Amino acid sequence: MLIVEDNVNVCAAIGSYMSRYGRWSEVLVASDAGQGLILAAERQPEAIVLDNRMPGGDGIDVLEDLRGACPDAIIVMHTSDDSSDIRLIAERLGADAVVSKGRPLEELASFIDVA
Repeated sequence: MLIVEDNVNVCAAIGSYMSRYGRWSEVLVASDAGQGLILAAERQPEAIVLDNRMPGGDGIDVLEDLRGACPDAIIVMHTSDDSSDIRLIAERLGADAVVSKGRPLEELASFIDVA
């Protein structure tokens, strides 16, 4: 699993939850969209949790490239922007789901912790 998130607290919470309650023994972390794209291409994670707003480029900016680099990965946009526009754009560019920040981590896990 790859978490692309600039907020270290959010990243730690997601990583810890997924390691404890999910099937993810290896959790990779990138603090910006560019680094996330590089890690995704190199490591081919099965799942990617992608923040939308980050310094140096938004998740939306790399979403299509992430989908191209990891066509079989489950990609969940994890965003504080809960507008229908963001949902439509993210899904059009390759996100499998969009989950609002602040929702329980169980909801996020339900999209990515599949067999």
